[in-house]
Amino acid sequence: MKEDYRWFWCGLVAAAIVAFLDTEPSFQAQATESWDADGAYCQYDPQTLGEKSFDTAYEKNATSQLKMVVVVSSFAWPPAEDLSWLNEQPWPVFVSTKAQGHGYHSEPWGNVGWDVASYLRFIVHFWEVLPERIAFVHGHNMAWHQAGYKMSYILRNLCWDRYDYVSLNTNPQDTKDWKSTASSRSGVVTLVEEELGDLTKKPTAYYDRCCQQFLVSRAAIKSRPLQFWQTLLALMTDRDRLAKNRVKGVFDKRPNMAIDLPFMEEAWHHIFNQPKIVQRKVYGMGLDINMETGEQMITEPHHSLARVAQCPVMLCQDSDTCRAKVLEERQRGASLPRGSLADGADVKYWKVERKKQMSASRDKRRSMDSSVAQEQLMTWPSRACASPDAPTTGGDAV
Repeated sequence: MKEDYRWFWCGLVAAAIVAFLDTEPSFQAQATESWDADGAYCQYDPQTLGEKSFDTAYEKNATSQLKMVVVVSSFAWPPAEDLSWLNEQPWPVFVSTKAQGHGYHSEPWGNVGWDVASYLRFIVHFWEVLPERIAFVHGHNMAWHQAGYKMSYILRNLCWDRYDYVSLNTNPQDTKDWKSTASSRSGVVTLVEEELGDLTKKPTAYYDRCCQQFLVSRAAIKSRPLQFWQTLLALMTDRDRLAKNRVKGVFDKRPNMAIDLPFMEEAWHHIFNQPKIVQRKVYGMGLDINMETGEQMITEPHHSLARVAQCPVMLCQDSDTCRAKVLEERQRGASLPRGSLADGADVKYWKVERKKQMSASRDKRRSMDSSVAQEQLMTWPSRACASPDAPTTGGDAV
């Protein structure tokens, strides 16, 4: 019976891969032009989602010559998160969006698979010409799982060549309420265990800092075969399969919240050959101080990225916007009282901000003209059901 299941599952995987490759073939070209990528820095255009340095490298089949690329998972149009902060960091950028109509930035399957699909898509699509290192991140500059660290600050000061893998989030890896999903027998868990072995009896093997933002090297990615990544991507973009594996209870209002998605949050570092539990010594300890403003960025010493973001990237000097941002931050820091706490460093900050957002949304609804409200109510079914690819709203769940 077990063998029959195995062959049945493999048949589904093979079919999924074929379907995916028909949708979007991998970019298999080798580098054909010599190009000086050392001076490539971010020149992001919010109107097109394009970024000049990466687009130039892509046109020359030379993305493998880039030292590092920031891959951003985005959804909706205009983007649900303001991406203007990308020009405040130095690295070339590729935006992968769930919204359609934006050329090679658009994911053909639409709003499915969260940021997992966005990350996997980049790996598969650029397999033959992967950059030396890749920072996979969300579209926001600030979030609760970054504490007081803005992503633009992390990327401006990232010790990018020190790691084969490192999380870019601050929440602790030893949190007691972080429950493993290893007991779920979904296709993704089965696939990962085909590569890594049976981990169901060792749930701590899956622990990582949540919310999947990380830096990873080309070598770490290629430690797994291309078919492994293709299969993961095919499974993560299969709407019907994800719907069947949907998490019950608290996530009922988020229909594309399948059990595989939180599992991947826990498993990334293990896939990249990292220790079972992420080590604090990798990230540092202590109440890290912003090197540009002097602000205290965290309130819990084990949330630190002190060792990860302590290497100012000289490439920032080549970018007018990045250099200007550093000068602006230094000037702002000079006017701050000593011992100031950065926005977002304290959990209380996020609770207050959340209340502000909810209050603003409630006030907006109350102030709507009744006729407009009635029109929106009457047209909601056609707008909501027009396309299965219509983007949904809600935090990082893309």
